[in-house]
Amino acid sequence: MSLGTIRHNPTVLFAICCLAYIASGLLGVLPSAGLTLLAQHTHVALGTAGLAFTGSAFGSIIAVLLSSLFIKKIGAKPVIMLGLAGLTIASLIIPTTPIFTFWLAAQVLQGMSGSFISIGLSITMTLNFRQNLGEKLNMLYSFAGVGSLLAPLLLSFTMSLTGSLLVSFVIVALVSLTCLLAFNMLRFVSKEAPATTSTGSNVQVSDKASMSRIFKHTLLWFMALQICLYVGAEAGFSNWLVTSISQSANVAVTVATPAATFFWIGMALGRVTVAQLIKRGLISDVHLLYACILGGGLSGILVTASLNQPYICFIGSLLEGFCIGPIFPSLQSMATRRFSHSPTLVSSMVLMSAGLAGMTVPLSIGMLIPFLGTRGGMIIPALLCLCVAVPFSLANRSERQVVVHRRGNVQVEPVSTPMHEVATRELPAIPAFA
Repeated sequence: MSLGTIRHNPTVLFAICCLAYIASGLLGVLPSAGLTLLAQHTHVALGTAGLAFTGSAFGSIIAVLLSSLFIKKIGAKPVIMLGLAGLTIASLIIPTTPIFTFWLAAQVLQGMSGSFISIGLSITMTLNFRQNLGEKLNMLYSFAGVGSLLAPLLLSFTMSLTGSLLVSFVIVALVSLTCLLAFNMLRFVSKEAPATTSTGSNVQVSDKASMSRIFKHTLLWFMALQICLYVGAEAGFSNWLVTSISQSANVAVTVATPAATFFWIGMALGRVTVAQLIKRGLISDVHLLYACILGGGLSGILVTASLNQPYICFIGSLLEGFCIGPIFPSLQSMATRRFSHSPTLVSSMVLMSAGLAGMTVPLSIGMLIPFLGTRGGMIIPALLCLCVAVPFSLANRSERQVVVHRRGNVQVEPVSTPMHEVATRELPAIPAFA
């Protein structure tokens, strides 16, 4: 295969996108896995070190606000490369700096880089894999889960071999740099083509008017609410699962930790499985999401009812991850298809909703656990997962009404054959008479 063929090969493009998401997932989890060591290295208390994750969320929101402008001006490819460059720099700063302020700044950079990569990859998938977007997004997000799952294992393995926190972060930096060089080599659709008239000239569309119409669209807000509820369920469940099992079953945290591992394994398996089902046309997006929402809610209730039995919780966590894993990429795929004329806005809205829910729901559950108990706190993610069905159903009903209304306004005009296309027949007596 020649270099020119590799540059334009969609399979190579998708593989590099998956590798970039693995790198983003690794750096998203590595600081939390090594939080105690990083706090000791920067000479701050563990509670103060937790501010680093607030900085990461803050950087993510900043990137969401900037990404729409960047993608419109320069396209998705430079945005992805910018995110990978930031990921490489943050990977080297976080484990080496002894100053907490620098660590906090690196976490902000990591949050911005992760959002740039996520939005850029989402736009890349939309522009280059429109025909099988649901399948590709499920596969892509499954690799993000693989990165999150491998981060603690990578840290544990490198620490046991070298005794240094730096090695695992350097590996992430090398992977990010490899993806950066690969994206610089690849050639793919990175920016939407401008609209054209019948004569081929560019049409200048008013951005403010277009944005106003989109923000008035009910489906957009239903989509944002679905993402909020889903991310609240996922973040609330994953963040409080180990602690809740440890407190309810009176076991050490290390004994309850496999529950989180099974949860991330389930998410990766669920997304890969659903991608294959969609590829073979065995299930529609609507039926898939209803099944995942119901399964996620019931699995969450199973875990909540069995918090004092760790082994049942492990099975429930695996089922919970398997069921709710496909919800996020499927919702994003459907929203991108519905608003295909503005994929950047949809990706930004998705990440903004996810960031707000991820910052507020786990904190709220932590504040309610002293009053409701661990079971009362852990039932909240299960209920949030079931509640996703409400805006999803309303969005589908609203869309069906729009389709019916548009079809009702279509006027079918009678078709008549032009006179010059009517078949003619030459009479034999005419030439004789002439």
